[in-house]
Amino acid sequence: MQPALAEVENNINAVAENNMRLKHYQEKVIKALKDYLGELDIARNEYEEMMAIKPNLAKHINFPKDAWEKSTGKTIYHSKTNSLNEPLPDIYLKVPTGGGKTLLACHSIDLIQKSYLKKQTGLILWIVPSTQIYRQTILALKDREHPYRQILDISSGGRTLIKEKTEMFNRLD
Repeated sequence: MQPALAEVENNINAVAENNMRLKHYQEKVIKALKDYLGELDIARNEYEEMMAIKPNLAKHINFPKDAWEKSTGKTIYHSKTNSLNEPLPDIYLKVPTGGGKTLLACHSIDLIQKSYLKKQTGLILWIVPSTQIYRQTILALKDREHPYRQILDISSGGRTLIKEKTEMFNRLD
């Protein structure tokens, strides 16, 4: 297991001890994400090597799609690109109502930051479908004792900043 993935596994276990143990189906979702991120990391490295040697050929490589196919065996992948027309990884977690999407999102942020981005910083835009869920989520994320916030704090090295939709960013953020 890669060191970053082992660290994420330890974080999941530490938070689980604080009353937020993942259910079996949630563990399956996290495992699928880990598998994809592992393949994505390999494919990105190969893509970057190709970009350094033959950029004209590398432009035609869709490394997120290749990683998706290897990790899932599925060929349907809706490719995205950034403003430079470079491949942009994209993933959605499909979980039923009451299935723990917020908990899975917190663990997913940890996984993505440590195993793919290989850093503990970044901007996360959290979008929710209703005012009720917004209020519920913001309260949990602002509460340093809540398991969701604890996962994010572990992931960010204690540098989690929660801003409400009405708050502005400043230079210190």
